[in-house]
Amino acid sequence: QRRRWAGGTPQNFPTMPTMRLLLLSLLSSAFSLHLSPASFRRPLTERAPTIVALAAKKAKTVQVVLASKVSGLGKEGELVTVKAAYAQNFIIAKGLGAIATKEVLARIAADEAQRSADAAAAKQAAADAEAAMGTVFGGQGLFIKKKVGPDGALFGSVTASEIAEMIEQRAGVKVDKRHIEVPQLSHVGTAVADVQLHKEITAKLKICVVPATM
Repeated sequence: QRRRWAGGTPQNFPTMPTMRLLLLSLLSSAFSLHLSPASFRRPLTERAPTIVALAAKKAKTVQVVLASKVSGLGKEGELVTVKAAYAQNFIIAKGLGAIATKEVLARIAADEAQRSADAAAAKQAAADAEAAMGTVFGGQGLFIKKKVGPDGALFGSVTASEIAEMIEQRAGVKVDKRHIEVPQLSHVGTAVADVQLHKEITAKLKICVVPATM
């Protein structure tokens, strides 16, 4: 038979507020045990270095020497910089180029230096040729004799071939006839021909057509 206490609540029995405090304490302990930081995924700030490293790896570039023309990238023999994955999976995989090693880069630099030297020499040779033509023909120009009619009209025409031949004979300068722009001459008189000696140097040569009887 259960004993009952006078007054309803035994003297040693915890009060309701005390029980609530004990319950909250127990729940807090359980929460701490089961939901500790170790059970969570690492925060974004801890994972940031890994993300940055992966991004840097993906953005890595390499230099490639093209073995043939690649649309939108470069021509054969050109040194280009591309992403490593693109170089490996496309350019090298398809035989369109190769990774530029130190030896390859050194050879490219030497070839480029040689091309620059050759270009400078060609330009200087053209400048010397222009000077030689100026010394020989000067302000008088190049005289060409042609048969003419009573009214001074030419029989035939002045051609680039004969101008090129006379330049070589008199000034010692060899010129491709395709690089001579001959003016229209239908009568005796003078006109100016353009003689291209280099892509950056064009000499102006006065052509004087006189009767062959002179």
